Amino acid sequence: MNAHVAWRVSRRNGLACMFAATLLGVGACAAGPPALDPHGLWRVDQAQSEPILDRRHARIDFGPDGRLTGHTSCNTMTAPYTLDGSKLKIGPVRLTTQAQCGELQLQQEDRILTALEHVVSARVRDDGLLELRDADGRGLLRGTRFASD
Repeated sequence: MNAHVAWRVSRRNGLACMFAATLLGVGACAAGPPALDPHGLWRVDQAQSEPILDRRHARIDFGPDGRLTGHTSCNTMTAPYTLDGSKLKIGPVRLTTQAQCGELQLQQEDRILTALEHVVSARVRDDGLLELRDADGRGLLRGTRFASD
């Protein structure tokens, strides 16, 4: 589904939801980002074609305020980002060094940070996976949306 069709579907669903809420007089619409929207919290599953060792903590969160926050499984990170359709620009990434990390964790952190530096596009696939890609279309980072509480 291309971005224009996704926008039309999202808009149509949003209008139907507003109509249902008005008609029923209740909040009939579920909260949270649409399924194809990259905003929100994602578990990092893969960076630069390598699996993530400790997926419990590796995460990125695209906030609605244009701020990316996250964790590399070693240290926390934050960065401004802009998202225009599928075009994504991240950075500069700031890292808060808090932990003594082993060599494998540091390599994983480097893969995540390098991936974020080179991202030019984002998309959420039909199966729900987030893909961040470089200018040549190569996958740099893949994530799974955390379930809403």
